[in-house]
Amino acid sequence: EVLQQMLDYYTRTGDHWRTLAYRKGINALRRQTKKIKSKAEARSIPGIGERLADKIEEIVLTDHLRRLNHTNESEADKIIQEFLGIYGCGLAQASKWAAQGYRSLSDLRERASLTKNQRIGLERYHDFAQRIPHKEVEAHGAVVRRAIQSVDKEMQVIIGGSYRRGAQDSGDIDLLITKSEATLEQVRSLVLDTVVPQLFREGFLQIGLQTSRRTGEGSKWQGASVLPGTTIWRRLDLLFVPGAEFGAAMIYFTGNDIFNRSMRLLARRKGMCLNQRGLFKDVMRNGQMKLNPGRLVEGRDERRIFEVLGVPWRPPELRIC
Repeated sequence: EVLQQMLDYYTRTGDHWRTLAYRKGINALRRQTKKIKSKAEARSIPGIGERLADKIEEIVLTDHLRRLNHTNESEADKIIQEFLGIYGCGLAQASKWAAQGYRSLSDLRERASLTKNQRIGLERYHDFAQRIPHKEVEAHGAVVRRAIQSVDKEMQVIIGGSYRRGAQDSGDIDLLITKSEATLEQVRSLVLDTVVPQLFREGFLQIGLQTSRRTGEGSKWQGASVLPGTTIWRRLDLLFVPGAEFGAAMIYFTGNDIFNRSMRLLARRKGMCLNQRGLFKDVMRNGQMKLNPGRLVEGRDERRIFEVLGVPWRPPELRIC
């Protein structure tokens, strides 16, 4: 529980590597069948390094962690953490506002120069901060599915993210929209030209926060939605997926991020490349740089991608690392 609080802190502050280290360590500890009582025992567990083992021993001996106490006591950190809850605000922007002397959401609302999305993020701060219950995620998906299939019955709408992994709640709602033989442009056109305007007229969609350009390579629409009879705005992403890329997209948008990273690393070690568009082989690299895109092996079938990589099928609810 103490390590989880540190993980939450590093997630809020955008410390990518410490976030990964703590997640690995916490999951490794959860798999233990006996209580860990020393640094040596902690260090013997795969996934737990020297520094994390030191912290585990400190927690065992003192029942608290000085580093966590420090983060909880820092007024500047508390301000930055609050600012990070604003949609469209990253660590750099939150730190800049704090350095400029802003100390609260009210300060920003009254005095700061804000973008349109940052102002929406402030106005709906408490809505976007709430977790979305599993059943409500399902209800938002059902509204979008009905609207899309009223235009094209063969179009599919699948809820991804933590919902597909079986989580009890989610931070936002990811909807993959696809059709077996459709191209990206066909899916995008149907959604942006017909479905999105219809859902705005019905009062389900409230605002578009980021919309793909029709002539570009954009593959998603980001905004906010509200269920009939409620007033809470929920963050909603509509993800446009060509049929030929559906399997790879399902892996990518199901997560979790560590599981995805391990799959991509395995592909790389086998001379391949896995991304949200497919699994490619014969990829040539010079260090970190790809010299060629490779040849598509599989993109449509999620299970087949596992098979080609030599990984036993793992259902979404078990893709937690």
